[in-house]
Amino acid sequence: MASRTAKRAPSAPRAEPAEPAPRMAAVAPRRPTGRYVYESSDEESDTDPVSWRDMPRSRVPLALDSDEEDEPTADLSAVRLANELDPWEMWEADCQRKAWTSTQRTNDRAVQEVAELLSHFQLQQKETERLERESFDKRNASLWEGIEQAIRDAEKRAAHEAEQLANARRRQEQAEAEAKKAREAELARIEREKRAAEEEKARAAAKEKELAQLAQKEGAYNAMRGGERIWPICAKELAHWQCEMKTIKEEILPAVAGNPAWRKQCFAAKRTITPKIGQLTNTSSEIARITGAIGGVLQEAKSVPDAAAQRCLYYWMLNHLAKCLIRQAEQEVAARQETAYPLARTVLGLVLLGHGALGDVLMARLVKKCPYVLGYVPERPKDADERTYRKMLGFKLDQEETTHMYVSRMAGISALYFACLQTSLESVAACSGLPPNTSLPDAAHAVPEALRPARLWTWQVRCVTPPLARQSLVPSLWCTFLEVAGMATQQRYGRQAHKLWTLLLEQGVRAKQLGPSDASGDNEALHAARVRLQLVLESWQKTHSLAEHASAGREME
Repeated sequence: MASRTAKRAPSAPRAEPAEPAPRMAAVAPRRPTGRYVYESSDEESDTDPVSWRDMPRSRVPLALDSDEEDEPTADLSAVRLANELDPWEMWEADCQRKAWTSTQRTNDRAVQEVAELLSHFQLQQKETERLERESFDKRNASLWEGIEQAIRDAEKRAAHEAEQLANARRRQEQAEAEAKKAREAELARIEREKRAAEEEKARAAAKEKELAQLAQKEGAYNAMRGGERIWPICAKELAHWQCEMKTIKEEILPAVAGNPAWRKQCFAAKRTITPKIGQLTNTSSEIARITGAIGGVLQEAKSVPDAAAQRCLYYWMLNHLAKCLIRQAEQEVAARQETAYPLARTVLGLVLLGHGALGDVLMARLVKKCPYVLGYVPERPKDADERTYRKMLGFKLDQEETTHMYVSRMAGISALYFACLQTSLESVAACSGLPPNTSLPDAAHAVPEALRPARLWTWQVRCVTPPLARQSLVPSLWCTFLEVAGMATQQRYGRQAHKLWTLLLEQGVRAKQLGPSDASGDNEALHAARVRLQLVLESWQKTHSLAEHASAGREME
């Protein structure tokens, strides 16, 4: 083969490729063309199944590498066919095939190594997964065991708690049942005690009512018969009227003084009331006119929508009217007793018209100015000085006042009070009229008890009972009483009045037990009062009538 190649060289002179590798890399493998190719390489692979010796004779390439280029080729079989491959190309193709086969084997070995590595990795992965699965199964089993244990523990706790709850419920139900029994027993006990208390209260109330009735009867009896037991009753009445006056002084007057609108309305009413009292005469027409005018002013104040304003305005006007009446009694009545009657009729006429509060306010002012209208001389309080006590007795402290002036004022105020006690309500209703659809008995309920005729007897009994009977002004008050209200008292009490007046004449005047027994400076005034009282009583004793000494004006003109 080598000789043949050497011989072909001159016929086909070409340069040997110095670097076949790059060319092989640049030449793409050719597809088989069907041509015959000659082997041009002595290197044969052990793995090559085809050898050039085995090839047919016709396919053996001609020797073209001879040294003699001009030597003609003798063997026609050595002539290549035009469509056959060049030995170089054949060598190149064979090299490519071998390279591919070597690469393929290398790739196969790499793939096998990778497959082995992957298999190893798969085994490791499977082992890891197995271990993880076993660990997971253990953890899962442990977890489920913990869960089941927790469930079992929770069930045990729930059962225990349910048992405890059931026990607690049973204990609670038992306690509630016991409490219910105890409560029912307690309620039954309370009910028994309540019934017993109500029965005891009813018995006490009945007994108290009985005692009150007895006390009332005894008090009335004591008031009628005199004695030391009448003075607590008198002290209680004095405290009551002082409280009424305190309310007016501390509540009504400051409230009006602090409100300009109220003060203006009160002063307007004052300008109407004050002259009306001064114009009063003892005629039915004048009494009706003035009573109606003053009643209209009071009704206007009473009709104010605001309750607080109504109370303050109304009582302020009543208080001013009472002051005007008492001032008139101190001045005019003290000089002329007959002027007390129209004043009394006006007072009672206003009471019958629906202004019953006037009686209370007037009585409170009468007691303040002259406590003797109660048939009582106040005791001196322990903490009161002489000035305070004299004020309680009705003395004027802001001016000089003699005993005669004081007694005259007390007599005038008392005359107004006695005139109210003896005045007939029928005569008042005839001149003043009554509210529509009102009967006289119904209207008479508004008259305070202290202004009713029964007080005529109460006053007499108290004024013949020491210590009041020992007061120096009592003879003068007795004269005023007999002259103003003597005839009405005689008509009302008859024989009882006769007995009392006889006792007054014999023991009070003739035995000189009426008035102070040791009078010094007042001897002359006291003697004159006793003489005057003696003349009145002796005239009554002879004629059985006080008409001769009664004050004029008892009947209206």
